[in-house]
Amino acid sequence: MKTKIILWSVVSVLTAGIAADASLKGGDPEKAQESGRPQVITLSDGTKLTLLGTTFGYRHAPPHSEKLGTRNWINTASNSTVVWIQTEHKPEQWPSYELLISDQPNTACVNIEQSHPSTHVKDGVDIHGFALNAFPRWDKETVLRVRPYRGSVSKEQFVITNPTSSSFPNWVPKPLPDTQTDGDLEVTLTKLIAGAPAPYRQGSDHPPTTDPANQCVHLDFDFRQNGQSTTNWHPWPVRTSDAFGNQVRGLIYDYPTNGINPTYPDRIHPSFPPQTDGYFYRPGLWPDEPAWKVRMEFIRRSGFSDDEIVTFTNLLVRPGSQQDADDEWTWDASNTNFTVIAQAKVNAVNLKLLPPLLSPYPYQAGRKRISVIIHADPNFNPQGMNLTLLQATDDQGRAIWSTFSPGGWAGHYNLEFIDPPDTKTLSLKLALHKSRFVEFTVKPTKQ
Repeated sequence: MKTKIILWSVVSVLTAGIAADASLKGGDPEKAQESGRPQVITLSDGTKLTLLGTTFGYRHAPPHSEKLGTRNWINTASNSTVVWIQTEHKPEQWPSYELLISDQPNTACVNIEQSHPSTHVKDGVDIHGFALNAFPRWDKETVLRVRPYRGSVSKEQFVITNPTSSSFPNWVPKPLPDTQTDGDLEVTLTKLIAGAPAPYRQGSDHPPTTDPANQCVHLDFDFRQNGQSTTNWHPWPVRTSDAFGNQVRGLIYDYPTNGINPTYPDRIHPSFPPQTDGYFYRPGLWPDEPAWKVRMEFIRRSGFSDDEIVTFTNLLVRPGSQQDADDEWTWDASNTNFTVIAQAKVNAVNLKLLPPLLSPYPYQAGRKRISVIIHADPNFNPQGMNLTLLQATDDQGRAIWSTFSPGGWAGHYNLEFIDPPDTKTLSLKLALHKSRFVEFTVKPTKQ
């Protein structure tokens, strides 16, 4: 399907309102149209963001970039709108930021990260695309704010015009508590609160505010398996959707008591956090909607059977570079630079381990990490199959902890041990197991 390019002056599907001068600070859209100038946001570090327009379809490129040899396309799984922003920055810096998609009264917002890859225009100038999977379709306009990585939300904003609203199905929520099942697992949703304060770290430089950018969905469950109460299941990925066609994804974490994460020298330690008040995730959607559909994946944390457990011992740790780590991540059977050092069949899946690699930690100079890439059968789709690290020890019998996502990506799993001791070999005990999925149709309670 041919992608439609929507310019500032065009009102179709989802249009970019003709822009405001930077001095207007993203203010009155009518004044913006009168000015005839692009909407511009200037960040605190001097980075200049210019709204170029939007595209609609499956395959997207920046507006008027046909003659740009470096332009990159963005593919979306369904008909989607992509907002294009030109970023002017210091050539030696690469600013990272997200968009906050808000309704006009700012009752809630959805944070959206850049859709990769970006388009390089010249040194210090790039074009970033953001796929709008959710926006307030019932409003006349959508407000786009900017939050730099580890920074504060900008006071300036972009404003784009929404298409005319059409009719949508009426979803009927079920009252809480509500129980849904998958096999022998019963999950009872006991609360779901939108607009709750997002947890923050004690002593943080950025304490929470009432801005929806710092809010989350606070929820809780009860679990029963085979008719008995159980505590060995944990929610992880979540997808929230509404009848308007909006959809967002996130991860569910423990909500600490009082919403404050205590300070620990190592947040990976299994005792973190010590006390919880249910769970939370973000982003959610707009709380005034009649209903959300909340689909969650639940993962076991213990109680695995023998056919789900596999052990690998005395895996020799190999020193390497960041390039070696990148090569391992993209390894396949045709690559002869690395040799599979161990393999086993567990839960009907063949697992193949590449050598544990000691390399520089890419996000902070002077630190190290050991990464372990675990490949599954060719053409294996890891969705719904999770790998849990039950135990990891080194050659001296010391337990070490891993930053580890249980889900697989692109047919493989990844373990990372940050700042390991002087480790020469690793022994791993793993469990490969299936997830359970349930979906609730619920009217969110507002904080």
